[in-house]
Amino acid sequence: MIETKRGFLGPEHVQLLNGVFQTSQEVGERYLLSLDIDRFLAPCYEAHGLTAKKERYTGWEARTISGHSLGHYLSALAVTYQATGNETLKQTLDYAVTELAGIQHTTGSGYIGGLTEEAFEAAFRAERIGSFDINGFWVPWYSVHKIYRGLLDAYKLTGNQLALDVVIRFADWAVAGMSGMTEEQVQTMLQCEHGGMNEVFAQLYGITGNRVYLDTANRFTHQMILEPLEQERDDLQGKHANTQIPKVIGAAEIYNQDHSHESYRTAAEFFWDTTIHHRSYVFGATSISEHYEAKGMESLGIKTGESCCTHNMMHLTKQLFAWNPDSAYMDYYENAIYNHILGTQDPDTGNKTYFASTLQGHYKIYGTHDTAWWCCTGSGMENPGKYAEAIYFEDEQDLYVNLYIASGLDWTSQGLSLKFETDFPYSEKVTLTITGGHAPANLRLRVPSWLQEPMTATVNGDTAHPYTRMEAGYLSIQRTWSAGDVVTITLPMSLSRYTSRDDTHKVAFLYGPIVLAGALGSEELPEDTIVDETALNPKTAPVPVIWTEQEDVREWIKVVDKESLTFELSKDVTSTGEAVKLIPFYDVHHEFYTVYWPFNDEGDALEKELNAITIDRVQPDGQQDEIGHHLDSNCRSEHHNGSYTDSRNRLHMWREAFGVSGAYFSYRLAVDGSSTNVLCVGYWGGDHSPFEREGTRYDRVFNLVVDGTVVGEQRIHLNKIGEVFYATYDIPQAVTSGKESVTVTFQAIGDQGCAGKVVEVRTTRSKPESVIS
Repeated sequence: MIETKRGFLGPEHVQLLNGVFQTSQEVGERYLLSLDIDRFLAPCYEAHGLTAKKERYTGWEARTISGHSLGHYLSALAVTYQATGNETLKQTLDYAVTELAGIQHTTGSGYIGGLTEEAFEAAFRAERIGSFDINGFWVPWYSVHKIYRGLLDAYKLTGNQLALDVVIRFADWAVAGMSGMTEEQVQTMLQCEHGGMNEVFAQLYGITGNRVYLDTANRFTHQMILEPLEQERDDLQGKHANTQIPKVIGAAEIYNQDHSHESYRTAAEFFWDTTIHHRSYVFGATSISEHYEAKGMESLGIKTGESCCTHNMMHLTKQLFAWNPDSAYMDYYENAIYNHILGTQDPDTGNKTYFASTLQGHYKIYGTHDTAWWCCTGSGMENPGKYAEAIYFEDEQDLYVNLYIASGLDWTSQGLSLKFETDFPYSEKVTLTITGGHAPANLRLRVPSWLQEPMTATVNGDTAHPYTRMEAGYLSIQRTWSAGDVVTITLPMSLSRYTSRDDTHKVAFLYGPIVLAGALGSEELPEDTIVDETALNPKTAPVPVIWTEQEDVREWIKVVDKESLTFELSKDVTSTGEAVKLIPFYDVHHEFYTVYWPFNDEGDALEKELNAITIDRVQPDGQQDEIGHHLDSNCRSEHHNGSYTDSRNRLHMWREAFGVSGAYFSYRLAVDGSSTNVLCVGYWGGDHSPFEREGTRYDRVFNLVVDGTVVGEQRIHLNKIGEVFYATYDIPQAVTSGKESVTVTFQAIGDQGCAGKVVEVRTTRSKPESVIS
């Protein structure tokens, strides 16, 4: 008797065939093969004072987050080996596991992270805990979480038993370290980003049955985040998005292992719903400047759509679908994998993007091959090996076909094999052929929510008895299948317009599920499309306004080449009187583009004016933008510690400095050393001066200093209630002459002075006319 199972049929059962995903998987595989495992392992040796075999990588791997890329690389090797069968990937993975086991043997410690254990000494005492640092180390639990997960993937996906032994010793080290902590101390420690530590411990419990791991998983669950979600209460505004998603994934995994935590399932389902339906962009991504906006907002910018967030939301989506196979989950998954994830990898180099910019007329920015090592470089290494993960889901005799991606399936539990042939989305036709076996089964074909005409399917050419369905869900075909049976499927695709949740004058366009972007060319494209740091150039190409009262987009968007999904926005509706080429967003690389268009409205004139003259720009995010601009300060009171929404509900994060004499914070910004430069600063305009904090009154009065020269003095006191206001300061040419960058310092005046709140700093080529200083 053949045993049936329930769950997603992973890459060990699925082989990608021709198409964009197979091509992208091959690029991702070559990228993995080009990397050096000994350089990834180096921080783990150095953390114990051991001599590494090779020099560690630079970028983030030279900082106090080192080791996170090793964990991602282990996971990427495991999933890509499973998808391709490339033995070199398996050999590299096995070598890495053996080396980590050797470190444990040499040191006698279970700890194998890429940073010294000093990072965790304060953690286990719940001392010096920040949102993104512990004891001066950048998110240490987040970093080691990736190694935990990489080892678990090595065990689960490739059968490496040593990997399980190593991760158990590593887990026991954490259990021992936390043994003396009170629950209050643990929850304090969890205020710092810690990845999905609860997930890996729940998985360890599922593998070993050791109850201490389930208890530890529960201890690693951040109740400040979970409790509102369990009550179906949205308290996400202003929170760092990708800090929260893994916490929810972990809670879902705890529920998988222990159904007494029913509220964790409620939390996960509510979190997914509010994120996808109220805080996502047209292409399935979420977050701006890595944070959640107010519910219902859809603000545009350079730092939108952090790819780690989408990577993790897709992981959560699979979990929720396994509980309840609702096609809505796979509608989102299809959107995310085509329109965001597929386009995050440079098809020429394999380099990965961090953000998916929605700033109108901007461009994609990729990390360098081996000197950046952003978090999204890590998840980006994993993505190509995971493309086949959600195509098929089995439930006894039901086979859910979720994604129309060319692939072959070995459905071993049912004794059937099949081939899924299609050029979708370049073609509406899909052919499913049973290539082996003879067994009863119920094929459940997803009916996408984007259909504007019914989906049809015929079996063995019987057009007299078609299966058809328009309503989103699954079209079922139940029969005894035999080798040679053929199902022919048609998925009618049409053009449609998407309107932003927060502004009817902001629209995007799709063909079927595929988001189309305006391809605006590469003339004057900056050289920094591939960078080490996340200091992001705001240069844009002009984007025309669409002016039309015609509701049917087919009247003013025409197909040019259906085989490449190339369309044209008619010159009759553009403010420039010129036609614009539209192509799939995932196909846009190394050129200016826009996904969102100004529609019957000029849009944000100030933002356009500022972007046109900006040399460099930094926004307080507590993370990458500030790190990339070399944030420095002299006081613990100074920090990114919150956000405001303005009268239009847009999110603004801020930074200030007070609490010590001469309190300051500073950034390093690019300038034009051969020309005039202006400092343009955005401030939150609703602040009082003086204000009181812990019994001390502070005045919001401060100097702006550029490379030691005071260029202005600023006072903030109810300048523009509920809004951001801008001020400009001329930088003497002698200060910037011959330089590529300068240090801009905001320094409080007097012992009770306060610098800020600052929400944005720019160096510009001229003074914007819209800003009155």
